[in-house]
Amino acid sequence: MKTWQKIFAQTIEDMDVEEPWTLQEDDSLQVHSPKHGRREYLQRRAAGRFQCSQCLHEWSSAKVHILFHMRQGKVRMRIFRQSCRRCPNAPLEEPSFSQENMERILHNLVLQILKDFYKVPVQPSELLEVVVDTAPAGPHDSSHCEGCRLGVCSKPPVAPKTPAWKPRRHQDTATSPPLQLFSGGFPKQCCFVLLSVCVLAVILFIVLYFTLK
Repeated sequence: MKTWQKIFAQTIEDMDVEEPWTLQEDDSLQVHSPKHGRREYLQRRAAGRFQCSQCLHEWSSAKVHILFHMRQGKVRMRIFRQSCRRCPNAPLEEPSFSQENMERILHNLVLQILKDFYKVPVQPSELLEVVVDTAPAGPHDSSHCEGCRLGVCSKPPVAPKTPAWKPRRHQDTATSPPLQLFSGGFPKQCCFVLLSVCVLAVILFIVLYFTLK
């Protein structure tokens, strides 16, 4: 913790924050639950290394989350831990970070302090990405991650499902009665037309018959 505090104090000085600020560790912090008057900052996906205290197995992770709660002049931080996947009932282990990543994480924290407490505008381009010095072996293991158990690790948003295409109904469908079909498959209106044609043909035949007789 002393290394974190030393880098934090130097970063505060380098970024011209005149008031004194302190940094303390607090494992009781909960995400999205800052106490009244405090601000929250969550550094997502920091790269860290772990070592099991039982079997001495080492692994790296690019999804180490660090939670900060801030009030005027004071910052409390919590680093979420991971456990060894090889050992049954393995304890949660603290990660270690490179000097460069610690400096980048605290740089981003001080930018957040300037934004929240001193109304200094901060551009997204000013935030520093953490450096992944060793590629993780395989995907993130949520079952051995303290952050995942507590709901800190964010899940990617699920895209809404596209509804299946359905033909549009005519606007007058509700008011217009459907056509009734006979067993022959012709609409009722067609039958009326055919019947009228037949009647006219018979009348025309009778008229011509008596005219020519």
